[in-house]
Amino acid sequence: MSSRSISLFDKKSFASTFTPETGHVGVVALVSIAVVLPMVFWGVPSANDLSNHFRFALPFYDALQNGHLYPGWLAETNHGLGDPSFRFYPPALYYMLAAARALSGNWYAATVATFGTLSMMGALGMYLWAREFTSSQNAMWAGIFYAVAPYHLNQLFQALMLAEFAGAALLPFAFLFVERVCRHRRRRDIAGLAVSFALLLLTHLPLAIIGSIALSFYALLRTDRKKVVSTMSALATSVGVGLAASACYWVTMLFELRWIHGNDINPEPGIDYRANFVLSTFSSDFINVWWMNILLLVTIMMFWPALILATRAARRNESDSNRSVIVASAMLLSLTLFMATPLSRPLWNLVRPLQETQFPWRWFSITSMVASLLLAQSLPFWTRLAKTTKRPIVMLAVGTMVISFAFSISHIIREARWLTPAQFEQRLSDLRGSQSIHFWLPVWAHEPLPKTSAPVDAGDRVIEINSWMPEKRSFRASSGNASEARIQTFFYPHWRATASGQNLTTRANDQGLLLVELPPQAATVQLEFHEPTRTRVARAINIAGIVLIGLLVAPISLKKRIR
Repeated sequence: MSSRSISLFDKKSFASTFTPETGHVGVVALVSIAVVLPMVFWGVPSANDLSNHFRFALPFYDALQNGHLYPGWLAETNHGLGDPSFRFYPPALYYMLAAARALSGNWYAATVATFGTLSMMGALGMYLWAREFTSSQNAMWAGIFYAVAPYHLNQLFQALMLAEFAGAALLPFAFLFVERVCRHRRRRDIAGLAVSFALLLLTHLPLAIIGSIALSFYALLRTDRKKVVSTMSALATSVGVGLAASACYWVTMLFELRWIHGNDINPEPGIDYRANFVLSTFSSDFINVWWMNILLLVTIMMFWPALILATRAARRNESDSNRSVIVASAMLLSLTLFMATPLSRPLWNLVRPLQETQFPWRWFSITSMVASLLLAQSLPFWTRLAKTTKRPIVMLAVGTMVISFAFSISHIIREARWLTPAQFEQRLSDLRGSQSIHFWLPVWAHEPLPKTSAPVDAGDRVIEINSWMPEKRSFRASSGNASEARIQTFFYPHWRATASGQNLTTRANDQGLLLVELPPQAATVQLEFHEPTRTRVARAINIAGIVLIGLLVAPISLKKRIR
């Protein structure tokens, strides 16, 4: 083959690889990564939730290093008394942080890399969702708008709602696959929705509840009336497989929720849903609502031009295919705003799972997505309008968007409380063994927390510690009168004590500490956090769900694959 033919072949290959659509995807990726660059130069933002997340992440990483793939007891927190928060907080974010930590070698780089990846995932998910019914260029803008949406930036830089930020990176994919299932009902799309739903459950439970309502509403709007049964069957299959693929988490959480304090005992007014509706007050004394009112205003300033598109679609000025999508998106946007305001209070009062999400303004996660979608689709209209005598309206629209973006940079990002790498590592060091929030304490524990001076206290009996691991401990007690040993650990029903193969009675004392009844003779006591049968069943269901997803995406036959 001549050099000329090779050259022509290479040019064709290059051109086919680097299409305009590839460039659009690249722009979305670059912008979304640029969003987290302040963390590279200024440090990691700091807020209360940072401590809560890394109080969990550090021992989770240690457990993975020791070969425990899904730990059940957080042993080091509360000065060694532990808590069961591993069993209730969705683990996906912490697996991701742990993987980044293993690759980077330090927590600062792992944190920046994790949230850079999540920012890019969310923006690319928005691109793919928008690409289902608009041009690649418009879809690019949808991804960019979502990456810089005020509430989305606030999740990371001000509120440090890191798990919610991670969940917001998954939701666009869930909407993408709902759209595809409603249109095509293909097996791979059913699998894609199942994976998205499972990962959302494993990442952030409040956003999974809110997202499930929004996804159901959107599916109803996008379902072809002539294919309702087949579409609903496909969607139900996706949900069922997604639930199976996340069973290792939610089965334990549901069965054992009554064993922790949660927010039912000494509830905090600041996280009561009734006190967190947007526009319910304009007083700065209620800092959460006051700040969310401002974010709502800034969000409207950024996205109000999208309303023009919805208005035109309502008047049937758009093509029928575009109109159905625009109307569905506009109705979903209206739902998100309704659910965030006091107008929806009667609904919140009736639905307990909604109440458990704590903050009605969490609906702004979906507001940001849908508004980005509509604004991107409205760009051709605004481009045409700029060439007419109505150019001042276009300038007004661009001006409000610029003001909104400037606010995000100057207040949401620049006014974050930054921790330099050294300060960040020191903060993490100080978290080791610190007291967790009372939500995760077993119901047998009470504040103020008890103070103990030794791992095991058995009165006048001599105690020798053989080993003391997070979920397996061993100690030897000398002979003496039958008595109870007080363990430096909170009682939880899964702690099992044995000596010479015989089960020992365990209970909680009045401070919630674990007591183990000792035999009168000298004995070596084995103390183990023993998972119940339902946990093993849930893990089997989890594996079955993953296998089902694999079967859904597998080729039907070798013949079809070859063809």
